[in-house]
Amino acid sequence: HHWLLGVLFLNALNDDCRQFQQEWNSHPIRGSDTRYRSPQDMRLLGQASLGVYEDEFQGIRPAVLQRYYGIYGREMIHHHNQTGAGHPIDKVDESDEDSIIDRIEQDQANAVQHDAVEVPDGDAPFQNEENENMFFEILEEIVMEGIVPEGYNLQEGEDENDENTSEYLRVGRQREHHVEVSLADPIWRTHSTLWAQAASILDHFEANVIF
Repeated sequence: HHWLLGVLFLNALNDDCRQFQQEWNSHPIRGSDTRYRSPQDMRLLGQASLGVYEDEFQGIRPAVLQRYYGIYGREMIHHHNQTGAGHPIDKVDESDEDSIIDRIEQDQANAVQHDAVEVPDGDAPFQNEENENMFFEILEEIVMEGIVPEGYNLQEGEDENDENTSEYLRVGRQREHHVEVSLADPIWRTHSTLWAQAASILDHFEANVIF
Protein backbone atom coordinates (compact mmCIF):
# COMPACT_ATOMS: atom_id res chain seq x y z
CA HIS A 1 0.00 0.00 0.00
CA HIS A 2 3.02 2.31 -0.20
CA TRP A 3 2.05 3.13 -3.77
CA LEU A 4 -1.49 3.99 -2.68
CA LEU A 5 -0.30 6.35 0.08
CA GLY A 6 1.89 8.20 -2.39
CA VAL A 7 -0.83 8.47 -5.04
CA LEU A 8 -3.45 9.76 -2.61
CA PHE A 9 -1.50 12.06 -0.31
CA LEU A 10 2.05 12.78 -1.49
CA ASN A 11 1.16 15.83 -3.60
CA ALA A 12 -0.97 17.27 -0.79
CA LEU A 13 1.83 16.75 1.74
CA ASN A 14 4.36 18.43 -0.55
CA ASP A 15 2.00 21.36 -1.09
CA ASP A 16 1.56 21.77 2.67
CA CYS A 17 5.33 21.66 3.19
CA ARG A 18 5.94 24.27 0.49
CA GLN A 19 3.25 26.51 1.97
CA PHE A 20 4.78 26.20 5.45
CA GLN A 21 8.22 26.98 4.01
CA GLN A 22 6.97 30.10 2.28
CA GLU A 23 5.10 31.33 5.35
CA TRP A 24 8.04 30.63 7.67
CA ASN A 25 10.54 32.38 5.44
CA SER A 26 8.26 35.43 5.23
CA HIS A 27 7.22 35.78 8.86
CA PRO A 28 8.93 38.46 11.03
CA ILE A 29 11.09 37.26 13.91
CA ARG A 30 10.97 39.25 17.12
CA GLY A 31 14.23 40.19 18.80
CA SER A 32 16.90 42.84 19.17
CA ASP A 33 19.12 41.11 16.61
CA THR A 34 16.46 40.37 14.03
CA ARG A 35 14.43 43.60 14.39
CA TYR A 36 11.29 41.87 13.17
CA ARG A 37 12.92 40.88 9.91
CA SER A 38 11.92 37.67 8.21
CA PRO A 39 14.41 34.88 7.44
CA GLN A 40 14.18 35.83 3.79
CA ASP A 41 14.97 39.48 4.59
CA MET A 42 17.97 38.53 6.73
CA ARG A 43 19.31 36.21 4.04
CA LEU A 44 19.10 38.87 1.33
CA LEU A 45 20.61 41.56 3.57
CA GLY A 46 23.42 39.22 4.55
CA GLN A 47 24.22 38.39 0.94
CA ALA A 48 24.13 42.08 -0.01
CA SER A 49 26.55 43.11 2.76
CA LEU A 50 28.78 40.04 3.08
CA GLY A 51 28.41 38.27 -0.24
CA VAL A 52 27.13 34.80 -1.06
CA TYR A 53 28.59 32.11 1.19
CA GLU A 54 30.12 29.13 -0.57
CA ASP A 55 30.84 26.08 1.56
CA GLU A 56 34.16 24.63 0.43
CA PHE A 57 33.57 21.58 2.62
CA GLN A 58 30.11 20.74 1.32
CA GLY A 59 29.54 17.00 1.31
CA ILE A 60 32.16 16.20 3.95
CA ARG A 61 30.87 14.56 7.11
CA PRO A 62 30.93 16.79 10.24
CA ALA A 63 32.86 14.10 12.13
CA VAL A 64 35.66 14.27 9.56
CA LEU A 65 35.82 18.07 9.76
CA GLN A 66 35.89 17.94 13.56
CA ARG A 67 38.69 15.39 13.53
CA TYR A 68 41.01 17.26 11.17
CA TYR A 69 39.85 20.87 11.46
CA GLY A 70 38.30 21.03 14.92
CA ILE A 71 39.11 23.33 17.83
CA TYR A 72 42.21 21.34 18.65
CA GLY A 73 43.75 21.88 15.23
CA ARG A 74 44.85 19.34 12.74
CA GLU A 75 45.82 15.89 13.89
CA MET A 76 49.60 15.74 14.29
CA ILE A 77 51.21 12.69 12.77
CA HIS A 78 54.62 11.72 14.18
CA HIS A 79 57.00 9.35 12.49
CA HIS A 80 58.48 6.33 14.25
CA ASN A 81 60.55 7.32 17.32
CA GLN A 82 59.47 10.94 16.93
CA THR A 83 57.87 12.54 19.99
CA GLY A 84 57.26 15.99 18.53
CA ALA A 85 59.72 17.66 20.90
CA GLY A 86 61.64 20.42 19.13
CA HIS A 87 59.18 20.52 16.25
CA PRO A 88 56.91 23.60 16.01
CA ILE A 89 53.30 22.51 16.38
CA ASP A 90 52.24 24.60 13.39
CA LYS A 91 54.84 23.11 11.05
CA VAL A 92 53.66 20.24 8.91
CA ASP A 93 55.81 19.07 6.04
CA GLU A 94 54.37 18.17 2.65
CA SER A 95 54.49 14.42 3.25
CA ASP A 96 52.42 14.81 6.43
CA GLU A 97 49.99 17.09 4.59
CA ASP A 98 49.55 14.54 1.81
CA SER A 99 49.07 11.80 4.38
CA ILE A 100 46.29 13.73 6.10
CA ILE A 101 44.56 14.39 2.77
CA ASP A 102 44.79 10.69 1.90
CA ARG A 103 43.28 9.74 5.25
CA ILE A 104 40.42 12.21 4.82
CA GLU A 105 39.68 10.80 1.39
CA GLN A 106 39.73 7.29 2.82
CA ASP A 107 37.37 8.27 5.62
CA GLN A 108 34.97 9.74 3.09
CA ALA A 109 35.20 6.66 0.91
CA ASN A 110 34.41 4.38 3.84
CA ALA A 111 31.36 6.47 4.66
CA VAL A 112 29.64 5.69 1.37
CA GLN A 113 30.76 2.14 0.71
CA HIS A 114 27.85 0.26 2.19
CA ASP A 115 25.14 -2.07 1.01
CA ALA A 116 22.27 -0.47 -0.83
CA VAL A 117 19.31 0.44 1.36
CA GLU A 118 16.15 -1.37 0.43
CA VAL A 119 13.32 1.06 -0.29
CA PRO A 120 9.60 0.34 -0.72
CA ASP A 121 8.45 -0.35 -4.23
CA GLY A 122 6.73 2.78 -5.51
CA ASP A 123 5.53 1.32 -8.80
CA ALA A 124 1.86 0.75 -9.49
CA PRO A 125 0.84 -2.82 -8.59
CA PHE A 126 -1.27 -3.34 -11.70
CA GLN A 127 -0.30 -5.57 -14.59
CA ASN A 128 -1.19 -3.02 -17.21
CA GLU A 129 -2.41 0.54 -17.70
CA GLU A 130 -5.96 -0.64 -18.41
CA ASN A 131 -6.34 -2.12 -14.91
CA GLU A 132 -4.87 1.00 -13.35
CA ASN A 133 -7.35 3.20 -15.21
CA MET A 134 -10.16 0.92 -14.10
CA PHE A 135 -9.06 1.37 -10.47
CA PHE A 136 -9.22 5.15 -10.66
CA GLU A 137 -12.56 5.10 -12.48
CA ILE A 138 -14.10 2.96 -9.73
CA LEU A 139 -12.55 5.16 -7.04
CA GLU A 140 -13.95 8.31 -8.66
CA GLU A 141 -17.43 6.78 -8.79
CA ILE A 142 -17.33 5.66 -5.15
CA VAL A 143 -16.12 9.09 -4.01
CA MET A 144 -18.89 10.84 -5.96
CA GLU A 145 -21.55 8.57 -4.49
CA GLY A 146 -20.15 8.99 -0.97
CA ILE A 147 -19.85 5.27 -0.28
CA VAL A 148 -17.99 4.53 2.98
CA PRO A 149 -16.73 0.93 3.24
CA GLU A 150 -17.14 -1.13 6.39
CA GLY A 151 -14.30 -2.27 8.59
CA TYR A 152 -12.28 0.95 8.62
CA ASN A 153 -13.66 2.50 11.84
CA LEU A 154 -15.50 5.13 9.85
CA GLN A 155 -19.08 4.05 10.21
CA GLU A 156 -21.15 4.68 13.31
CA GLY A 157 -20.55 2.12 16.03
CA GLU A 158 -17.30 0.77 14.59
CA ASP A 159 -14.99 2.84 16.79
CA GLU A 160 -15.73 2.81 20.51
CA ASN A 161 -13.05 5.45 21.17
CA ASP A 162 -14.32 7.96 18.63
CA GLU A 163 -13.82 11.20 20.56
CA ASN A 164 -12.78 14.71 19.63
CA THR A 165 -9.33 15.20 21.12
CA SER A 166 -6.58 17.80 21.01
CA GLU A 167 -2.83 17.89 21.33
CA TYR A 168 -0.85 20.83 22.70
CA LEU A 169 2.52 21.89 21.35
CA ARG A 170 4.84 24.04 23.48
CA VAL A 171 6.29 26.92 21.44
CA GLY A 172 8.39 30.02 22.05
CA ARG A 173 11.99 30.50 23.08
CA GLN A 174 11.19 29.49 26.65
CA ARG A 175 8.44 27.09 25.54
CA GLU A 176 6.05 29.15 27.63
CA HIS A 177 3.23 29.20 25.07
CA HIS A 178 0.93 26.44 23.90
CA VAL A 179 -0.66 25.88 20.51
CA GLU A 180 -3.69 23.64 20.37
CA VAL A 181 -3.76 21.15 17.49
CA SER A 182 -7.21 19.74 17.04
CA LEU A 183 -7.57 16.06 16.24
CA ALA A 184 -11.31 16.38 15.89
CA ASP A 185 -13.00 14.03 13.51
CA PRO A 186 -14.01 16.63 10.85
CA ILE A 187 -10.36 17.49 10.21
CA TRP A 188 -9.31 13.93 9.35
CA ARG A 189 -12.60 12.52 8.09
CA THR A 190 -12.03 13.45 4.43
CA HIS A 191 -8.56 11.91 4.29
CA SER A 192 -9.43 8.77 6.23
CA THR A 193 -12.54 8.21 4.10
CA LEU A 194 -10.57 8.56 0.86
CA TRP A 195 -7.96 6.12 2.17
CA ALA A 196 -10.63 3.57 3.13
CA GLN A 197 -12.35 3.87 -0.24
CA ALA A 198 -9.13 3.41 -2.20
CA ALA A 199 -7.79 0.63 0.05
CA SER A 200 -11.03 -1.36 -0.19
CA ILE A 201 -10.94 -1.20 -3.99
CA LEU A 202 -7.31 -2.25 -4.01
CA ASP A 203 -8.15 -5.20 -1.76
CA HIS A 204 -10.87 -6.30 -4.22
CA PHE A 205 -8.39 -6.08 -7.09
CA GLU A 206 -5.92 -8.20 -5.14
CA ALA A 207 -8.57 -10.75 -4.16
CA ASN A 208 -9.52 -11.18 -7.78
CA VAL A 209 -5.87 -11.44 -8.85
CA ILE A 210 -6.14 -8.44 -11.16
CA PHE A 211 -2.52 -7.57 -10.40
